[in-house]
Amino acid sequence: RLIIMRQDNIIINSKELLTQAKQLQNFSSLLSVSSDPKTIKGLKKGFLTGIQYLAPSNISGFNVCKNSGDCAEVCLMFAGRGAFDTNIPKARINRTKLFFEHRSCYFALLIREILALERKAAKFNLIPVIRLNGMSDLTWERIRFKGKTIFELFPHIQFYDYSKYGFNSRVNLPKNYHLTYSYSEKTTEEELHINLTNNRNVAVVFNICVNDNKRSCRNKCKCPMIKTYKTWPVIDGDQSDLRFLDTPGSIVGLRAKGKAREDNNFTIKINRTLTDLDIKRLAA
Repeated sequence: RLIIMRQDNIIINSKELLTQAKQLQNFSSLLSVSSDPKTIKGLKKGFLTGIQYLAPSNISGFNVCKNSGDCAEVCLMFAGRGAFDTNIPKARINRTKLFFEHRSCYFALLIREILALERKAAKFNLIPVIRLNGMSDLTWERIRFKGKTIFELFPHIQFYDYSKYGFNSRVNLPKNYHLTYSYSEKTTEEELHINLTNNRNVAVVFNICVNDNKRSCRNKCKCPMIKTYKTWPVIDGDQSDLRFLDTPGSIVGLRAKGKAREDNNFTIKINRTLTDLDIKRLAA
């Protein structure tokens, strides 16, 4: 057996289990490490980010987003490279099936990859951080391997996620697990208020493009983020993915991407005109 000591915890991975997991692994890895433009921005802040992308909603045959609504129709599953490279959605489906059908093998791989992320981060003097719900909404604080959650196995690593579960559904979270509530067409004013007043930030997808996502914003909206929404302060969530660094009690504004830029009930459309300052920023 491979016995790995981590502070007061012992992670045990048998060679047999890892061998079986590798045989079942029909994808490159569970974690994508600083592989997209947003998480790459975290490098400048000193963080190395590993994100797991499962197949969202019930695309794999297993529902990993029990509170999904219209967001399922405009999910980032269908944006970026995933929109034209068929291998990407296949890998996401295979990861999801491994999690549900071979849980022990899945955790054997996850633990191995987290340890590899730690080593890579140490090599470049970076801090490793992990987001397990890249396109899912699993309640990881309730999922155990050998009697422990992943947060207990790696108490020194910061984990973070977005979630559509109501505030009262996910309380008393582990100290190393940060959640940002994801606003949707189902979110009530009461739920918005409960999250923000309890210092759980709320991520909102806005269509703020004054160019109607055309001209200079055809591929990506470059319009400045709004400053407030329903009297709450808004921070630009596209500047990085490091949500655990955000000021508590804030709305995290995210620019609509992919199908979310089309008319739907999930994206909040903001009608406005640019100020002279905004125009200068766009021209810079």
